[in-house]
Amino acid sequence: MNTDLAKSITSLISEHFGIEPNELTPGTEIASFGIDSLAMIEFMFQMEEKFNIRMADSRNPLVTVADVIAEIECAVREQRAVPTPAELELRPRPDTP
Repeated sequence: MNTDLAKSITSLISEHFGIEPNELTPGTEIASFGIDSLAMIEFMFQMEEKFNIRMADSRNPLVTVADVIAEIECAVREQRAVPTPAELELRPRPDTP
């Protein structure tokens, strides 16, 4: 788990839903704050914009804070590993025969 990213995501959850940061632990169930699945979907769309990522359409259920962190971390890790078109342009091209 990327500690800095996890702290950032926890802080964003806190701000978005108006929850005190000290009430959010990895095992905290999201529903315990009255957050329903529609509210979580909206939050995840905002995370897509914030981190410039796309979430998988078929993802695991987001039950706990750790689930949310893991889902975002996975998307960030996978999508940052794929070079952007601009990065591909900067790579030297192999010689062609």
